[in-house]
Amino acid sequence: MSKNGDVARLPHRLQTFCFFEAHSSQLFSRKIMPTIPLQFSDEILVSHPPATVWSVLADMAKYPAWWPQFLFVHLLHAEPNLIGTEFTIRPYGWRSFLCRVTSCEQPACLCLQYDSSYMRGTAQWRLEPAQHGTRVTYAMDATTHDVMVYLTSFIISLQSIHSSSMHAIFRNLAKQLRRIDPPA
Repeated sequence: MSKNGDVARLPHRLQTFCFFEAHSSQLFSRKIMPTIPLQFSDEILVSHPPATVWSVLADMAKYPAWWPQFLFVHLLHAEPNLIGTEFTIRPYGWRSFLCRVTSCEQPACLCLQYDSSYMRGTAQWRLEPAQHGTRVTYAMDATTHDVMVYLTSFIISLQSIHSSSMHAIFRNLAKQLRRIDPPA
Protein backbone atom coordinates (compact mmCIF):
# COMPACT_ATOMS: atom_id res chain seq x y z
CA MET A 1 0.00 0.00 0.00
CA SER A 2 1.44 3.39 -0.89
CA LYS A 3 1.65 5.92 1.90
CA ASN A 4 -0.84 8.44 0.52
CA GLY A 5 -3.35 7.34 -2.10
CA ASP A 6 -4.20 3.83 -0.95
CA VAL A 7 -4.62 4.72 2.74
CA ALA A 8 -7.05 7.52 1.82
CA ARG A 9 -9.32 4.91 0.19
CA LEU A 10 -9.61 2.83 3.37
CA PRO A 11 -12.49 3.20 5.82
CA HIS A 12 -11.82 5.79 8.53
CA ARG A 13 -11.08 3.20 11.26
CA LEU A 14 -8.46 1.50 9.08
CA GLN A 15 -6.94 4.88 8.19
CA THR A 16 -6.63 5.62 11.90
CA PHE A 17 -5.07 2.20 12.55
CA CYS A 18 -2.57 2.65 9.69
CA PHE A 19 -1.58 6.07 11.05
CA PHE A 20 -1.33 4.72 14.60
CA GLU A 21 0.80 1.73 13.56
CA ALA A 22 3.08 3.84 11.38
CA HIS A 23 3.63 6.47 14.06
CA SER A 24 3.31 4.50 17.30
CA SER A 25 7.02 4.74 18.07
CA GLN A 26 6.80 8.55 17.98
CA LEU A 27 3.42 8.75 19.75
CA PHE A 28 4.54 6.51 22.59
CA SER A 29 8.23 6.91 23.28
CA ARG A 30 10.10 4.63 25.66
CA LYS A 31 10.15 7.48 28.13
CA ILE A 32 6.40 7.27 28.72
CA MET A 33 5.70 3.62 27.87
CA PRO A 34 6.04 1.26 30.80
CA THR A 35 8.31 -1.74 30.53
CA ILE A 36 6.15 -4.82 30.17
CA PRO A 37 7.68 -8.04 31.53
CA LEU A 38 7.18 -11.12 29.41
CA GLN A 39 8.02 -14.01 31.72
CA PHE A 40 6.41 -17.24 30.60
CA SER A 41 7.09 -20.94 30.94
CA ASP A 42 5.36 -23.87 29.24
CA GLU A 43 6.17 -27.57 29.16
CA ILE A 44 5.21 -30.91 27.72
CA LEU A 45 6.10 -34.53 28.40
CA VAL A 46 7.05 -36.52 25.31
CA SER A 47 7.71 -40.25 25.08
CA HIS A 48 11.11 -39.89 23.43
CA PRO A 49 14.59 -39.70 24.97
CA PRO A 50 16.28 -36.28 25.33
CA ALA A 51 18.75 -37.04 22.51
CA THR A 52 15.90 -37.56 20.04
CA VAL A 53 14.12 -34.38 21.16
CA TRP A 54 17.42 -32.51 20.93
CA SER A 55 17.93 -33.68 17.34
CA VAL A 56 14.62 -32.04 16.34
CA LEU A 57 15.14 -28.80 18.31
CA ALA A 58 18.74 -28.42 17.12
CA ASP A 59 17.77 -28.79 13.44
CA MET A 60 16.59 -25.20 13.06
CA ALA A 61 16.66 -25.39 9.27
CA LYS A 62 13.54 -27.56 9.56
CA TYR A 63 11.64 -25.21 11.91
CA PRO A 64 9.69 -23.60 9.04
CA ALA A 65 8.42 -27.06 8.04
CA TRP A 66 7.08 -28.13 11.44
CA TRP A 67 6.46 -24.98 13.47
CA PRO A 68 2.88 -23.67 13.23
CA GLN A 69 2.43 -21.61 10.08
CA PHE A 70 0.92 -18.67 12.00
CA LEU A 71 4.37 -18.03 13.52
CA PHE A 72 6.11 -17.51 10.15
CA VAL A 73 9.56 -18.86 11.12
CA HIS A 74 12.39 -17.94 8.77
CA LEU A 75 15.96 -19.24 9.17
CA LEU A 76 18.50 -16.48 8.47
CA HIS A 77 21.61 -18.62 8.85
CA ALA A 78 22.67 -21.76 10.68
CA GLU A 79 25.97 -22.44 12.40
CA PRO A 80 27.30 -26.01 12.65
CA ASN A 81 27.71 -25.77 16.43
CA LEU A 82 24.34 -23.91 16.73
CA ILE A 83 25.83 -20.90 18.56
CA GLY A 84 25.18 -17.83 16.43
CA THR A 85 22.35 -19.46 14.45
CA GLU A 86 19.67 -16.83 13.76
CA PHE A 87 16.04 -17.05 12.74
CA THR A 88 13.07 -14.73 12.84
CA ILE A 89 9.58 -15.35 14.12
CA ARG A 90 6.68 -13.19 12.99
CA PRO A 91 3.52 -14.21 14.82
CA TYR A 92 0.41 -13.55 12.74
CA GLY A 93 -0.67 -9.95 13.22
CA TRP A 94 2.58 -8.90 14.93
CA ARG A 95 6.01 -7.73 13.87
CA SER A 96 8.93 -10.08 13.52
CA PHE A 97 11.67 -10.54 16.07
CA LEU A 98 15.11 -12.06 15.85
CA CYS A 99 16.12 -15.19 17.77
CA ARG A 100 19.82 -15.97 18.15
CA VAL A 101 21.30 -19.09 19.75
CA THR A 102 23.69 -17.91 22.46
CA SER A 103 24.67 -21.21 24.07
CA CYS A 104 23.76 -24.85 24.20
CA GLU A 105 24.48 -27.92 26.26
CA GLN A 106 23.57 -31.01 24.27
CA PRO A 107 21.06 -32.61 24.96
CA ALA A 108 19.86 -30.55 27.92
CA CYS A 109 19.61 -26.83 27.15
CA LEU A 110 19.38 -24.48 24.18
CA CYS A 111 19.59 -20.76 25.03
CA LEU A 112 18.18 -18.04 22.80
CA GLN A 113 18.35 -14.27 22.79
CA TYR A 114 15.45 -12.18 21.49
CA ASP A 115 16.38 -8.93 19.82
CA SER A 116 14.07 -6.53 18.03
CA SER A 117 13.02 -2.91 18.08
CA TYR A 118 10.18 -3.76 20.46
CA MET A 119 11.36 -6.74 22.52
CA ARG A 120 14.56 -7.89 24.18
CA GLY A 121 15.25 -10.88 26.38
CA THR A 122 16.19 -14.52 26.60
CA ALA A 123 14.56 -17.92 26.30
CA GLN A 124 15.58 -21.50 26.98
CA TRP A 125 14.59 -24.89 25.72
CA ARG A 126 15.30 -27.29 28.61
CA LEU A 127 15.19 -31.07 28.22
CA GLU A 128 15.03 -33.23 31.34
CA PRO A 129 14.81 -37.02 31.39
CA ALA A 130 11.44 -38.13 32.75
CA GLN A 131 10.15 -41.56 33.75
CA HIS A 132 8.77 -42.35 30.27
CA GLY A 133 10.60 -39.87 28.04
CA THR A 134 11.52 -36.20 28.29
CA ARG A 135 10.10 -33.12 29.97
CA VAL A 136 10.46 -30.29 27.43
CA THR A 137 10.26 -26.80 28.92
CA TYR A 138 10.35 -23.47 27.11
CA ALA A 139 10.95 -20.50 29.42
CA MET A 140 11.03 -16.89 28.28
CA ASP A 141 12.26 -13.83 30.17
CA ALA A 142 11.91 -10.68 28.09
CA THR A 143 10.66 -7.11 28.23
CA THR A 144 8.92 -4.86 25.76
CA HIS A 145 8.11 -1.17 25.43
CA ASP A 146 5.72 -1.73 22.52
CA VAL A 147 2.44 0.19 22.55
CA MET A 148 0.50 -2.57 20.77
CA VAL A 149 1.67 -5.19 23.28
CA TYR A 150 0.84 -2.79 26.11
CA LEU A 151 -2.70 -2.15 24.81
CA THR A 152 -3.25 -5.84 24.04
CA SER A 153 -2.32 -6.73 27.63
CA PHE A 154 -5.47 -4.91 28.81
CA ILE A 155 -7.68 -7.03 26.57
CA ILE A 156 -6.17 -10.51 26.78
CA SER A 157 -3.57 -12.21 28.94
CA LEU A 158 -0.17 -12.16 27.26
CA GLN A 159 0.55 -15.43 29.07
CA SER A 160 -2.44 -17.06 27.36
CA ILE A 161 -1.33 -15.79 23.93
CA HIS A 162 2.17 -17.15 24.47
CA SER A 163 0.95 -20.45 25.94
CA SER A 164 -1.43 -20.95 23.04
CA SER A 165 1.47 -20.54 20.59
CA MET A 166 3.70 -22.82 22.66
CA HIS A 167 1.03 -25.53 22.84
CA ALA A 168 0.82 -25.46 19.03
CA ILE A 169 4.63 -25.73 18.84
CA PHE A 170 4.59 -28.61 21.34
CA ARG A 171 1.87 -30.45 19.37
CA ASN A 172 3.93 -30.10 16.21
CA LEU A 173 7.10 -31.13 18.04
CA ALA A 174 5.36 -34.33 19.19
CA LYS A 175 4.24 -35.02 15.59
CA GLN A 176 7.77 -34.40 14.31
CA LEU A 177 9.18 -36.78 16.94
CA ARG A 178 6.69 -39.50 15.92
CA ARG A 179 7.76 -39.04 12.28
CA ILE A 180 11.46 -39.57 12.99
CA ASP A 181 11.06 -42.11 15.80
CA PRO A 182 7.68 -43.89 15.44
CA PRO A 183 6.37 -45.85 18.42
CA ALA A 184 7.01 -49.57 18.31
